[in-house]
Amino acid sequence: MPFETPDLLGPSEPVPDRLSANEFLLRPLTPTDAEIDYEAVTESGDRLHGIFGPDDEWPTGLTPEQNRIDVCWHYKEHQRRDAFTYGMFDPAETTELGCLYVQPTRIEGYDAAVYYWTAAAAVERGLADEIETACREWVATEWPFGRVAYPGRDVSWQAVPAAGTEGD
Repeated sequence: MPFETPDLLGPSEPVPDRLSANEFLLRPLTPTDAEIDYEAVTESGDRLHGIFGPDDEWPTGLTPEQNRIDVCWHYKEHQRRDAFTYGMFDPAETTELGCLYVQPTRIEGYDAAVYYWTAAAAVERGLADEIETACREWVATEWPFGRVAYPGRDVSWQAVPAAGTEGD
């Protein structure tokens, strides 16, 4: 997943905490979610290839321990305000329906990049489109960004600067 540049939010800018809807909620992903997150990721593997880049094969080969490390890393990024990862859950928080990542970007003309995926469980429940619409509205209204890139969705992968090209 491209972590491209620091300073996503200023120190006094609030970080949106959650989005609550009738059929799902979005809240920060925490280390206690590692097991349920792994379940959603592995059950949705084929849906996730290419989410973070055209050649990205994540989560192929992901182990529970690697996933736990990833979830803990995302939690630490959230605490440091470097990037923000949210889990999408059913109202009882017993099933993860996907994840949303708000990250800095070097894509020209954009203030942030948002990546997201919906799990097989969201598709099975007929919620994938509703979740996408609600999450995009939440980002547009609750975050202080003028323009948000959705790489691989609204912004082509060709427009995303390659990692390690800062200052080129």
